[in-house]
Amino acid sequence: MSSTCNKLRQRGRTLANKPMNEVNAQGEIFKIKGNTTFVMNYARWLEEHNKLISEIQSGLNDHKHLIGDDKLLFLKDRIMKHYFELFEMKTSATNVEFFKYGDLWRTGGGFRPSELLQVILPRLQHSWTEEQLSDISNLGYTCQQAEEALAQGMEKLQETLDKATEAGDKGFQVTCVSQKLCFLKQADLLRQEFLRQFSRLLTISQQAEFLLALGEQLHEHNPPCQSSL
Repeated sequence: MSSTCNKLRQRGRTLANKPMNEVNAQGEIFKIKGNTTFVMNYARWLEEHNKLISEIQSGLNDHKHLIGDDKLLFLKDRIMKHYFELFEMKTSATNVEFFKYGDLWRTGGGFRPSELLQVILPRLQHSWTEEQLSDISNLGYTCQQAEEALAQGMEKLQETLDKATEAGDKGFQVTCVSQKLCFLKQADLLRQEFLRQFSRLLTISQQAEFLLALGEQLHEHNPPCQSSL
């Protein structure tokens, strides 16, 4: 996780310092408008996500009646795979309304890992070992460092973009879109790595309970009508 976050911090600095008039290697220009395909796919993803959350809730209830860990593990793996499918779906979406929805963390299926830990951990009923708490604390700190690097790079890019907007330089605005997309993709990469690393610190029951709490948290803060990355 540490090496991944170091790469993310470096990536944030690189993106922030990249010439604003540079388009991507293929010379592609991303359209600044809503991505209808993504909106439809995200709606379907949410529908399936709600079904999976209901299943894991039932699995946790059954587990209290001595259901085996195998079933919980199966459900956990399905939900993790479903989250990763969302990240891949977002990566493939290239027409995004960046200037209306540009936040790295408050987007469809999005969350800031370090903040998520602070919100969700108190809601979990399982007891934690001292080793788990120490490892979770270290993970949260490492995530926070990567988040700050990405946020600083995004802020610098947004400041430059605002100046271009004030000057009425539409061509300059469009060339910023690919860089903004890179930041959003890096934020999803951080989320994906966080889910992998955090799950390794937990027991099967703790993983299932965490994913249930995560699903509820994202439902509260990512309403279905929100259609951006």
